[in-house]
Amino acid sequence: MYGKYFELLKQGGADLAMRIEASSVVTAPWTIYKCRYGCGTYGKSHCCPPNCPTWKETQEILDAYRYGILFRCHDMNLVTPLAVEAARELFLDDYYKAIAFGSGPCKKCAVCNPDHCNFPGKTAPSMEACGIDVFATVRGLGLEIHTLRKKGETQNHFGLILVE
Repeated sequence: MYGKYFELLKQGGADLAMRIEASSVVTAPWTIYKCRYGCGTYGKSHCCPPNCPTWKETQEILDAYRYGILFRCHDMNLVTPLAVEAARELFLDDYYKAIAFGSGPCKKCAVCNPDHCNFPGKTAPSMEACGIDVFATVRGLGLEIHTLRKKGETQNHFGLILVE
């Protein structure tokens, strides 16, 4: 069903892409706290809190979907552009509700334009910025994710595309 999009994701650098039930995505209010007190881009980007959906709004969005595509890259910089590209392909193929969630802060501009995004359609907020508990979601699906302790460890970064 989503083979074309799995292939697109893998060609773009994902080593894993899988269809999931949207109900398996876990939201939690504490993720925003981590953004506010752990990330220097909080409030400075259209893709960061408080400028993106809250965890409650994200849960409402998730409730409007049955399926999603979760994918993994080992380079965080690949995740958001890849999620946006795949969501666009899905949309063009008549999956009109397709939306993307990336990983980490947007890095399109050195300084975010406070009035409007300079790259609409080229970026998306991260899963965690929108209140998705990435660790609980990924672990609940039987995949590995952990905090890094040593330089050089393999990083696992995840993106999500909701599709109906």
